[in-house]
Amino acid sequence: MLARISIIIPSLGTSFLEYLISSLRRQSARPWEIILVMKADEKGLLEAERLCSRSSLNCSVVEQRRGYFTTALNMGKREARGDIVVFTDEDAIAPRKWIERYIKLHSVYKDAVGISSRDIYVDLDSLRLLPTPDDKAYVKLYRWIVRPWLDNPHPLFRKYRLGMYITKNFDIAHGPCIPNKTCYSLPFRGVNMSFKNEYIQDVWFPEHPRLKRAPGNEQYFGIQLALKNLDCIYTPNNPVLHIHREESLSRTSKDNIMSEYKIMKILYRQLLNSS
Repeated sequence: MLARISIIIPSLGTSFLEYLISSLRRQSARPWEIILVMKADEKGLLEAERLCSRSSLNCSVVEQRRGYFTTALNMGKREARGDIVVFTDEDAIAPRKWIERYIKLHSVYKDAVGISSRDIYVDLDSLRLLPTPDDKAYVKLYRWIVRPWLDNPHPLFRKYRLGMYITKNFDIAHGPCIPNKTCYSLPFRGVNMSFKNEYIQDVWFPEHPRLKRAPGNEQYFGIQLALKNLDCIYTPNNPVLHIHREESLSRTSKDNIMSEYKIMKILYRQLLNSS
């Protein structure tokens, strides 16, 4: 399968962006286009344009003048013209065959509109790989033994119960195959997810004046696909490295996660009750 790959990167113009662009330049299969949606001052925009120019990649910088994180995602999606649209974060580092693997995965899983994978934290100072919360033994044990009894899936997501799904109470739940096994699943994390572009033209991320980071926006996107009877899968076999730091564009702090998550639950309910 020869596919044109569009990479969408929302950015605030941090110093970490250089690591991502460098890793995309070294890909075994180069991206057809990179869409960098930046919310930065004039200096930051100029630096991003210079970085793109030096990379010798087909990279365009789109200025974001309003909205928050999900506005940037929607802006990038509007611009994407590739066959497969891949979303990632500005503080990610892509392994050399990351794009090549997504091309192969979309060829193998022809009926899957969305394919997502995991991230692995990396400490730049020590160059050590760090476990994510999903890797902890007690978390995995809980998902295998306790969750199946407590968090029943919404009827639309019965076949997603081994991956990411929405419960009957409109909560997000992680099934036992996350993060180690391939399964049906709503999109896992925004740092590493891909979609066949022809099927997502009328699918959007949630925008709301009180949603700065919109935790669970990936699942909101996936719900819209499920309502169209379009499938998404998760695979652990195409990870990206995620630079370990206190704040990033898509990681949500504990201080505001609950208030934003309550809004997201309302949006999930509205979507599912409208079907």
